[in-house]
Amino acid sequence: MGSHVTPRTRCLAGLLHDLGKFKQRAQLPQDQGLTHGKIGHEWLQLHYDDALVAEGARSHHGSDELVWKSNDLMVLYEADNCSASERRTTRASVKETSATWQRSVPLACVFSRVHNPHEDPPTSAPPPAYWTLPLKNGIPAPWHPPTRREGENSEAAYRQLWEAFERDFEKIKSHGNHQNVDVLLHLLEKYTGAIPSMTLRFKENDNEAAYRKHPDISLYDHLKTTAAFSVCLADYYLHKYEDVWDKKLLREEITGEASWSHDADCPFFLVGGDLSGVQRFIYTISSKGALKSLKGRSFFLELFLEHAVDTLLEALGLFRCNVIFTGGGHFYLVAPNLPRVESTLQTEAQRLNEYLFRDFNGTLELFVRWVPFRKADLRDVSGVWQQLAAALEEAKKRKGEAFLKELLAEPKEPNPDCYVDKCQVCGREDLPLKQLTIREAALPVCEPCRDQYVLGDLLQRASRRGAHQVIHRWRTEPKGLERDRYVKIDNRYYQPAAVRSGELRPHLESQPDAVYHLNDWDLAHYTHPGSRPLFAGIYLPPENAPQDLESMAQKGFGMERIAVLRMDVDRLGRIFSQALPHGERTFSLTAALSRQFSLFFKHHINAILEGADGYPAKTRLAQRPDGPRLLSLVYSGGDDLFLIGHWLDILEAALDIQSAFSQFTANPFITVSAGMAVGSAHEPVYRLADAAGFAEEQAKSPRREGGQEVSGRRAFTLLGSHTFPWKDDKSPDVTNVLKALQVLQPFVEIDSDHLRPRAHGLSKGFFYRLLQLVRLQRRQGVWALPKLAYLFGRTRVAESLEKEWMALKNYMFSSKADGWRHVEAALLILLMMMRKEETKDERGNGSDEH
Repeated sequence: MGSHVTPRTRCLAGLLHDLGKFKQRAQLPQDQGLTHGKIGHEWLQLHYDDALVAEGARSHHGSDELVWKSNDLMVLYEADNCSASERRTTRASVKETSATWQRSVPLACVFSRVHNPHEDPPTSAPPPAYWTLPLKNGIPAPWHPPTRREGENSEAAYRQLWEAFERDFEKIKSHGNHQNVDVLLHLLEKYTGAIPSMTLRFKENDNEAAYRKHPDISLYDHLKTTAAFSVCLADYYLHKYEDVWDKKLLREEITGEASWSHDADCPFFLVGGDLSGVQRFIYTISSKGALKSLKGRSFFLELFLEHAVDTLLEALGLFRCNVIFTGGGHFYLVAPNLPRVESTLQTEAQRLNEYLFRDFNGTLELFVRWVPFRKADLRDVSGVWQQLAAALEEAKKRKGEAFLKELLAEPKEPNPDCYVDKCQVCGREDLPLKQLTIREAALPVCEPCRDQYVLGDLLQRASRRGAHQVIHRWRTEPKGLERDRYVKIDNRYYQPAAVRSGELRPHLESQPDAVYHLNDWDLAHYTHPGSRPLFAGIYLPPENAPQDLESMAQKGFGMERIAVLRMDVDRLGRIFSQALPHGERTFSLTAALSRQFSLFFKHHINAILEGADGYPAKTRLAQRPDGPRLLSLVYSGGDDLFLIGHWLDILEAALDIQSAFSQFTANPFITVSAGMAVGSAHEPVYRLADAAGFAEEQAKSPRREGGQEVSGRRAFTLLGSHTFPWKDDKSPDVTNVLKALQVLQPFVEIDSDHLRPRAHGLSKGFFYRLLQLVRLQRRQGVWALPKLAYLFGRTRVAESLEKEWMALKNYMFSSKADGWRHVEAALLILLMMMRKEETKDERGNGSDEH
């Protein structure tokens, strides 16, 4: 016995139940006078044969009679209530006289709900911010940060957006992919990610109270969570009432107020996964083949996490709508609270860890834990998140527990291949060695390191212009494909590849069962039955640019050095646990917030580094020539990133990312901290990674400036040791560094790939003497003003530079040069941009300066 409705149909019904709201706001002539339910029902009848999909659009409110005549519709109705749990908290009843429906209402930026996490407790609210419809030439714009001005979503804009949606829907339908949950989710995110799920405007006595009730959940986030809850509730209630499902209407059991009480049963699990050992795994490699090995290792972790999530979803019979977040070595799902779910989670987690232990000797371990929660918890889910975090932290204290027998066994003899050698990338001696050719040199490496290098190489090859990047996945080893064209992860085979526009299917002897489309919003590409989107930070220089660290150092502008940047969001835990005010910590809001962080660090980050059309222009210090960023985005997860490449590109990229992140959140209290370390292209990556990590900790730590204690975070440690807040009106900040560089800039000019002093201006020796003076002031506290006056007094410049010379003198002798710390940093940057083709002696002499 039980329902004849398939889980996929329930999922589709949840995803599309409110689609009529979108079409209704377009105000098409044929929809005049119709409810959004009726509009959605009529449209869905044209495209879906499953009765529940269309009927769910018409009957998912308590006032709809059909809801109470079907347990399946009651499940959808209750899933809608669960998703809209925020309406039970901060918002009054829609019958409230101060509330009116206005279709032009824009979506409040979800980041603007976050109070200042740097306060304890967080109390200061940020200024309001809004997302209007993201249109550019009639289609969704890729980059549309919120604005302070409220604005309106016009009928014409909605109509353009709906027409573009229908065109893309027809593209996926022509290949049957309107039934593909992953592709449909992607389509809905593209078009409804900035549409408010409700357009109720509240009037209050003050603007802050009114804004607190302003719609802040997108239609996409509402549809996605409704689908997730629908699948979970159906599984839960079908298990509980299987014998009577077709015989009795379970209105009270499914939708009754008692099911929302704080002592009701828990129909849901919040499932969390934490991949331990990530830092050690990625960075503990030599400099040989470093860039491809780094990228390959990082992307392996990205693919493994996606593989783990897919494995659990398939085993549990769930869908991507059940995924709240993946990234940064973590994932979170919502699942039904059933014994078979617990058993499956335990079994699959153990199997995945057996693979990790076998291939990586205990370096990596995936911890999977889950906690039950009630419908009532959806109104304030912070306690549930804290329980899950505590369970994962406790589990991580027992790393390796499942493999104690193997870990405590007698040490094994080295593999015969390693009697006189070892893996030249990771140093392991327990596996057979393979030959890997890197820049015409054959290196002995273990098979996992070889595969990760191959993965990095395949990614690099797949980044060709004129093609879109995909990853083919097979359940069995692909036929007719050379072994160095794919990698094995657990029980699946993966191949990054480039597919030219117009190629509907890959020309392979073995057809893949799934095709991941990397960072691709073009729905015309989603033609394979197993198509699905995958956002990942994978920026690499284009194929005609340097592809390895040594070449990046040599071909980059200025000094031949590389750098590492590490950056992450400040106080992320507090943002989710405390900075959302009481009454706003709903499941839907935290899920929407997670999605936006993930969008920035896994998708937008690539276009920001590329300087893609529609995104902010790239920073070019000293007006140096434009060109691709000579760096690799090794890793970018849920809230942090790791870049490696030419030092100047890394520095400029850090400025661009912070600026774009500030625009993206429109919340001055949501900030990042970053650390940058500079070194040789031949230096082991782990040393640079450690140095950048130390620099990042400096940025986060309290420090003394001008004799005063300054709170940590919201800062950037550049060139290894120079820490400045991004913006601070009371002390030198990054803006001051750039201003000082701007004042110095007129005295240099571009000479191909570096700067040189302008003729009859200031010599390089002048800049070095000025650097010595500002260092003297910082290190010894010596009042250097007389020496500064002497230096400037005996220096002469050409008449053509007299105006700029006067500006520099005024700047240095004014309060704008307060402390001169920022002038020191600006001089270092300028001098590094002037150095090229150094000798070993020059590099050695300059190492302590940077």
